Amino acid sequence: MAINKFIKDYFSFSRKEGTAAIILVVIIGIFIALPYLITSKKKKPEIDKKMLEEVTKLQAGSTDRDSNHYPHRQAYTSKYISSSNENNLFEPFNFDPNTVDEAGWHKLGLRDKTIHTIINYRSKGGKFSQPEDIKKIWGLRPEEAERLMPYIHIAATDLYKKKEYTPYKPINNKPQIVDINTATVEELRIIPGTGNGLLYRLLKYRERLGGFISVEQIKETYGMTDSSFALMQPYLKLNTPTSVTKININTATDYELGGHPYIERNIAKAIVLYRQQHGNYQSTHDIMKIVFIKEALYQKIAPYLTVQ
Repeated sequence: MAINKFIKDYFSFSRKEGTAAIILVVIIGIFIALPYLITSKKKKPEIDKKMLEEVTKLQAGSTDRDSNHYPHRQAYTSKYISSSNENNLFEPFNFDPNTVDEAGWHKLGLRDKTIHTIINYRSKGGKFSQPEDIKKIWGLRPEEAERLMPYIHIAATDLYKKKEYTPYKPINNKPQIVDINTATVEELRIIPGTGNGLLYRLLKYRERLGGFISVEQIKETYGMTDSSFALMQPYLKLNTPTSVTKININTATDYELGGHPYIERNIAKAIVLYRQQHGNYQSTHDIMKIVFIKEALYQKIAPYLTVQ
């Protein structure tokens, strides 16, 4: 009973307390509902009529040629025309990136920094040869490049400059008779019987000899066959047999003497040793005083020796 009396006394209100509680609940409800009562509906954005007219003109004025070359031109226009480029309007027109001025770039919606980059690029000799080259400009955004490409028309004179061609001169492939001591690679190449490998071996052998003293000597070239020599011989002559390079036997070392194809290493050593023992040679014939140099060998190597 005591507990019931305590609860009744605790939760019972006087008339004034009950009225105050009701007023408090009403005030709380007003504050909760207030944001919903004062919120206004958002206005729908109005369509830019001027921009809409531009889109209509572009779509109506596009030619069949543009449609064939740029099937996505309409897509690019509708995608980008409604957006602004940092408050720069995009007013498209056909242009040549090699000649359009700063005002034109502004009209195309580019930023000042990008325009200065393009102008600087052109001032240093840079050229646009195809629409895709616009993508190479530093700072130009990919979507900006894609937006511009359908309107790029590069003048043919900028792409294809006239080339000056020298009159055609037929190459003379007819073999000519040549001097075997002065003939060049080009002259020998067109002679029948010479392949690249044989040709260069022949020239190398001529260098080691110091020159030919007879046409027959070319048969000594490594890899030279009788059939190749027979094909070559009608086109070879010898005008300068005295122009061969000679070795001074009074100053040459055994290494220099032994480098000649006709002088074996033991012969070279003997020539130098005899000179050291008996003094300089008075004539090339003096080398025959060396017991194992016979007449046949002397006649073969004598044209390539000197005592001066």
